[in-house]
Amino acid sequence: MYRLLSAFVAIAVLSSAVHADDAPADPAAPDPAADPNDPNDPADPADPQVTGTAPGTGFNDPDKKGPEPEPIGPWYKGPRGRKRLLHLSIAAVGGAAFVTSELLKPQLETETCRWCEPPSFDRATRNALVWDNTRRADIISSIDAYVVAPIAGLTLLYLSEHGAGLPRFMDDTISVLETVSLTNAVVQILKFSIGRQRPYARFGTDVLYEPDQNLSFPSGHSALGFSITVAAGMVAHWRNYWTEPYIWGTGIFLSTTTQYLRIAADKHYLSDVLVGGALGIAGGLLIPRLMREDVPIVPIKNGVAWVGAF
Repeated sequence: MYRLLSAFVAIAVLSSAVHADDAPADPAAPDPAADPNDPNDPADPADPQVTGTAPGTGFNDPDKKGPEPEPIGPWYKGPRGRKRLLHLSIAAVGGAAFVTSELLKPQLETETCRWCEPPSFDRATRNALVWDNTRRADIISSIDAYVVAPIAGLTLLYLSEHGAGLPRFMDDTISVLETVSLTNAVVQILKFSIGRQRPYARFGTDVLYEPDQNLSFPSGHSALGFSITVAAGMVAHWRNYWTEPYIWGTGIFLSTTTQYLRIAADKHYLSDVLVGGALGIAGGLLIPRLMREDVPIVPIKNGVAWVGAF
């Protein structure tokens, strides 16, 4: 009897010990076996390191734990995609304004040049680079700027992710089209306002097409090439497209070639193509960021200002 009672007590003690080991741990108590520096330990979903989102930026912080960061896209990402029709309309209105100004050149152009005499560096560059066959240079430069550059830029954007479908390609393209239309609107305003005499009119060169003798500054061909290049390059950069280096390389080559050919055609001076190219670069950097709302407009003491970082 004594032995039976002793065995029963021993079994009860062992059973209590086993159930004590299986009891759930206090959630507030730290796990002594957990290593905070071990990357294999599961992360706490409430831990701010998991989200890794920088406040106010929308970018994932790659230095934080959590899922792989997804590169934020241009203006068409998220709820801003609803503005697709708005930006398409802006691009269409800008394009229509450009075509209208081209048709009304005889009425809008000043009859006499307001800026007639070129500075010495413009004259020297013109004399060194102008071709004997200026008509050929004029044709090649127009094909380069208005045919080859747009086809190359938009084709490379399409090839970047052609399986993504038409909406993605439309959004990429609208960014470029709006940049081109607004940049050329600025160029046209400057052309008609400044009224610089073209070099062929100054030096009596035989050219193919001469309806606008006093619209030399700045160069619209140069602005067009660089606005396409920079806008397409910025979209490719934001989207992590594999074609980004090809967009930059091809676009810069075509744009600089156009600048040279405009001087060779005796249609522009060096300062014309440099300022035109600078306007194209500025438009390509700024307008897609405004579409993406990366450059907010904020009130200041004496007006408003654009705020952003390039």
